[in-house]
This record gives sequence, C-alpha cells and structure tokens, in this order.
Amino acid sequence: MANSEPWDDLTEAIEFAASCIVDDPDPLNDRELADGQQYVMRILRTVAETSLVTLDFDRPSFLPMFDSVRHLGAAGPDIDYDVAILSPGESYRITGRRGDAGYVGIVVYGASGAEGASSILAAVDVDDFAGPDGTFTFDVDQPAAARVIVRQYFHDRSSETRGSWTIERLGGVAPATAGDATRADPGIVGHQIANGASTLRWNAQLNRLWTPERRAHANEFIRLAAEDIVAAVPNPDVTYAFSWWRVDEGEALLIDVEPPNTRYWAVQVCDRWFQSYPQRRTNLNDRQVAYRDDGSVRCVLADRDPGVDNWLDTGGHHTGVVFFRWLHADPPTLPTCRIVTTDQIG
Repeated sequence: MANSEPWDDLTEAIEFAASCIVDDPDPLNDRELADGQQYVMRILRTVAETSLVTLDFDRPSFLPMFDSVRHLGAAGPDIDYDVAILSPGESYRITGRRGDAGYVGIVVYGASGAEGASSILAAVDVDDFAGPDGTFTFDVDQPAAARVIVRQYFHDRSSETRGSWTIERLGGVAPATAGDATRADPGIVGHQIANGASTLRWNAQLNRLWTPERRAHANEFIRLAAEDIVAAVPNPDVTYAFSWWRVDEGEALLIDVEPPNTRYWAVQVCDRWFQSYPQRRTNLNDRQVAYRDDGSVRCVLADRDPGVDNWLDTGGHHTGVVFFRWLHADPPTLPTCRIVTTDQIG
C-alpha cells in the first residue's frame, strides 16, 4: 500500500497557508484577498519547482532564484540570489567572474530550522579580493555551513551583465551512486514532499516570524542589522530601515529620507505577506529616485500615481511592509513618515 503520509502533510500545509491569509489580524479588502490567494499559489509553484531539484552534496551547484520566488520573502527586485546547499563538515570552493552588477557578495549560513536560518558564518564583498579581470576564488570551510548565497545588486538589468560562478567540494568526489539515476527513489521523493510542506508553512507565516510586534507601530521606522534578523537570511553588508505601513482609503504615506553616500541603496514596498510585485512600481534604487536640492528624497506610497516623483504603488492594499537597504552604510537618521490625504499630494 502506498505511503500517503507525505501527501497528508502537504495537504495540511496548504490548509495552514490558506488560513494565514483569511485569518490575518487586519481586515482584507477584495484586492488584498486576491493577492493573498495568489501568494499561496506562488509558494506552491515554488515548492513544486524546487522539489524537483536533486541535491548532490558531492557535486553541488548554484540554483538561481526561480522567477516564481523572486518577489517572495521580501526578496529585492534589483537582486539576484544564487543558492547552493552544502553538507556540514565538508569544505567547498567557489570560483567565478564578477560581472557588471554594482555589488556581488557571498554569505555562508548555518542550518535552518522551523523559523529560518540559525546563524551567519561568513560574509564577503567580492570586490575586496577579485582580480582586475573580475575573477575570484572563495573557500567555504566552516564546519557548520549548510547554505551559501551569492547576491548581485543591479541598478539597471538592461545594461549590466550577470556574473557567473561554480562550486565544488574539496577533498575529492565520491564515485557516483550505482543504479539507474532516471528512476525516482521512494525515500527521496517522500523527503522532497515533506520538505515542500515545511517550506510552504514557513513562507506562509513570514509576517508572524519577522518583527510581528512592529505591526502595532505602523509608519515608524526602526533600524535592523543582519544579526537582528538572522532567520531571514539577511546580507551582513546591508543595514535595513524597516516599517509596517498603513494607509486608509483616500490617504497616502509620505516618506522622507536623507540617504547615505553609498554605491547602492533602495526602497521596497511589500504587502502584508512580504510579497512585492514586478508589474507594479514597488521598488526604487538610488539611481532611479529623484532627489531634492538638498540631497534628500521623498517617496509617496499611494494607491494610484499622484503625478509626483518617487511614487510607490500600494496596489489597493491598506497595510504592508516597507524597508530601505543601505549597502556598506549606517545612516545617522531614519526615514520619517507622514499621512496626508491624496488631494494634498504635490
């Protein structure tokens, strides 16, 4: 008799994910409910895609972030994430060429649990050791390493080329496992389904895991360093300014900021499930914003384009999260917020 336990687990996880949408503590309008339902479908697609990837610790490879997850989990639309899963206790070598991105960084993480990553073990800016031609080599030799992510920050994807890299296990590679590799292993498939259920649960409750207490302090920014949000697999080269935002019908949120002098910063708006939208104007980086004469920037969160600079689209939502990424910088002041009516904008 077939073992239905993994499928029972996945079915329960789908029901849990759906409950995280309809049971959210803030009221849902029709647009928010539809986007929440789409969010669950995006996670399901992600689970289906990633479950088909065979993990071979002897022959690891980088998995570029799928399009389906590029805008989940507060991932930055300007950022490419290449992920490799490692076997603790082994050593690995990354070899690559930098490309044209404004920033390329490597971060090594410890094992993940139900609430996300447990630790940051190493972090480097590739520019600190890449050769004149952009080539580099980096060894991962932390015994507790379980995952490594290479990030690329782009200002303009249309003109900047991606870098490329490979990863190999050091100390020799074990012989390939005997047998027909085209046949599914029942144990591995069961594990993939169970892992998919766990991934679904984790993504569905992000707003309960990441600073949920800040929802009660909407439109008020706090500073977050990587060590404050380790579970969210952050970038230690970045300081974050984070806030829940809240606007009512007919309102807009003005965000004033004095940005630091750094080679990359960006502001990103997400809904209450930490989801951003590629088809909407939800992200602006330092080369896309319009600056005022004194070097400051005003962003406007509103449901529709008010005809002013630096508009960010709430997409019909009335609450969500917004945050700034400051690369290699820690601004002395945090962004400030002010609610106005839409007819006051300008």
